[in-house]
Amino acid sequence: MLPRRCTQGLCILGILLLAWAVILDDMAVLFAGSTLVAVIVWQYLLFDHQLREIVASIEVRRTLSRNPVRKGTSLQVSSGITFRGSPRMQVEMADLIPATTTLDDGTTTIAARPGPKPRTIECTYRIIPLIHGTHNFSGISINVRNHFFEETILMTRPMDCEPTLTVLPTGLFAAPVSELADGTRDNRKASIWSGLDIHSLREFQSGDDLRHADWKISAKYDKIFIRKYTAPMSYPPLVIVDLPFVGAPFREKEFGRMISEVTGLIQQNIQTFQYVSVLIISGPNILHLIREERNGARCMAEIREWMHPAERTVHFYHMPDRSDIRSYTRNCESALEQATDPGVLAFYESLRNRYLAVLQYQRNPAFSGQVARTLSQILTTEAYFFSLGYGDISHIRHVIRPLKAQKIKVHLRIISTAPMADIDLLENLKKTVGVRP
Repeated sequence: MLPRRCTQGLCILGILLLAWAVILDDMAVLFAGSTLVAVIVWQYLLFDHQLREIVASIEVRRTLSRNPVRKGTSLQVSSGITFRGSPRMQVEMADLIPATTTLDDGTTTIAARPGPKPRTIECTYRIIPLIHGTHNFSGISINVRNHFFEETILMTRPMDCEPTLTVLPTGLFAAPVSELADGTRDNRKASIWSGLDIHSLREFQSGDDLRHADWKISAKYDKIFIRKYTAPMSYPPLVIVDLPFVGAPFREKEFGRMISEVTGLIQQNIQTFQYVSVLIISGPNILHLIREERNGARCMAEIREWMHPAERTVHFYHMPDRSDIRSYTRNCESALEQATDPGVLAFYESLRNRYLAVLQYQRNPAFSGQVARTLSQILTTEAYFFSLGYGDISHIRHVIRPLKAQKIKVHLRIISTAPMADIDLLENLKKTVGVRP
């Protein structure tokens, strides 16, 4: 509780009167100083009582325009704060937005005077979530003051932090740019080589090499035109990083080794191919896409921002792949053709019917469509997939299968070799998708 200027002046005056009374042995001055001190103490107790009354009467009700919401999407928040107290008090309330959001529009601070009856003040504003996951509001901040004292209280009760904001990850699903269809693109960077083809002509400028002049066009238009050449350039490999779940245990040493390998590969791609593409996921959740980044420092800054254990709003829980189920069904049908024992026939027929029932009701997850749309933006002939291999790894198939369908060579890099990893499931995955470890 902080004294205001009025109280500070009265305290100084009271101390001076008491000191004067002691020095001069004057009872009248002592009485005046004591009365002044008693008034300050009385105002302190009165302010404390009124402050407790206001805080105890506060109720917060927030409503969101939509929940859940995609990361980076603006949503409206309407907050209603009900309170009561002494009219002599001044109250300023601030609604504290989640730390992982930013204020887009409106104001979160309202000043009002309480009354003996409950009074409700409302504020409406818009926020933009920056990080996916579930986030609570930070509560409310209350500044109460009168002529003598002032106090600021941060209220973080569970009822003051409701509701919970659910932020879904968002992928960058833009239409791919038009490139050549043979796995190469035009490299128009200045080089000592002339190149293989001419992509444009321009007028002569001071310093141009006259050996690149097109004399036929120059003679036709009576101006010197310079040829600009182009040459094919290979695509760099796509780097895919599967971040661990923040709610599951993992080994820090292995996670640090994965970060080192990823950053080393990224730097090598930028030095060799002049740009790099990185897809960051966490389970069946697409978190971020770095597409054809040419600035090494900016790419490393984004990697440092995103390379940490992430929340997973979607889980597969060892969800079987439809391709695997169809393969199991064909195996059952093949076994039915070869079996002669009635018990074996009944077993394989029951197993086949079970697989067919699963195929009938199970649909391709939305993650598969998101992966396909994201990969359609990137032109590459090779991909490196990094993962710790902890927990459920059934989502890896939904990333590797679209790559193999586009005849992209895939390298699966599983960092973990600890008992925490499902070794049998990893070996089965490598055999099923046919990638090299």
